[in-house]
Amino acid sequence: MILKTITTVYSYRSPKVRQAIDRVYKEGFPHHVLMGGIMPPGALDGFSQLMVQRILAFHQKDVPGLAGFNHRYVTAGSEPGIMESFTLLRQKGVSSIYVRKGEYEGYKAVAETRGIGIVEVERKTDPASVAPGYWYLSNPSAINGNIIPEEEIEAVCEAGHQVFYDLAYLDSTRPHEFDVRHPNIFAAVVSFSKTYGMFYDRIGAVFSREPIPSLYGTRWFYNPEAVLKANAVLGSLQPNELYSVYRPGQEAIIDEINREYGLGMRPSDTFLLGHLTADDAKKLNAEQLALIARHKRADSYRFCLTPYYLERDPEEREMLLKWRDYLLAEAEGILTPQQMDELKKMIKGVLEQ
Repeated sequence: MILKTITTVYSYRSPKVRQAIDRVYKEGFPHHVLMGGIMPPGALDGFSQLMVQRILAFHQKDVPGLAGFNHRYVTAGSEPGIMESFTLLRQKGVSSIYVRKGEYEGYKAVAETRGIGIVEVERKTDPASVAPGYWYLSNPSAINGNIIPEEEIEAVCEAGHQVFYDLAYLDSTRPHEFDVRHPNIFAAVVSFSKTYGMFYDRIGAVFSREPIPSLYGTRWFYNPEAVLKANAVLGSLQPNELYSVYRPGQEAIIDEINREYGLGMRPSDTFLLGHLTADDAKKLNAEQLALIARHKRADSYRFCLTPYYLERDPEEREMLLKWRDYLLAEAEGILTPQQMDELKKMIKGVLEQ
């Protein structure tokens, strides 16, 4: 048995997003935007802040309080915000942070580079039962793609903890308010990587209540081309539009998986994922558990559905053939024989569908 789900959420770049990005280049790359970077008002610093304002306008209803963060930085996705928030904490003398078991593994990987330890807590831990500190929380949660109830976030804040609020999956769920108004939410990050399939474009923003000095240079040192793409995407969509389009497809994909493998997989709140709870997993046999083992996060399981979306993409065949032609033209003598065989098998499978 082969389950086509993947473990890392690189996400699906939908036709709507592709069309928006294509419009950036429709009449040739807008070089005047970069050439104007030495001109007022604000030069490229001002240009990056246009994207910040677009983010604030787009999410004014679903992220109340985001405009209340006075320090704003355009970054290469969520990761620089995570990294440099740890730099700031280390300068403050913070030696460890709290994360829930099964959370985004990047927190641990990055924290360790800053000499900061990770304290993993059970998801049902009462935040008042542990010493006040810093919590890194993703909502929708990277654990399973589900929305964490606001009262749980509130409880962490009210217990005296400071919260880093990771909104990497924002705009991939039903309408919901991710309220960041509590003063103990010290920073929030927004990324275009997952919901819009723009992982390799590296674009996002950090919103902080206090300056993050190591992000100061992002006022100038960012990728204007990525900002153009992000502006085009938000300008072409309505909030929660992709969820309304892809939620039925998510349910159909998971129904297909369950018919074939009998897993009892559930649709996550974000349309990108499916999940199984610990209780769900107890109902599976040894063969099924082996099939999903690589998807385990703490005591539950998370599945990225991107390969199934690609199979249903109306332009998948055309894109794959173009990719094949590109690789054959550009990578001659670079791809190994094994890689060439893998490529040919994959293309053959698509062409035979």
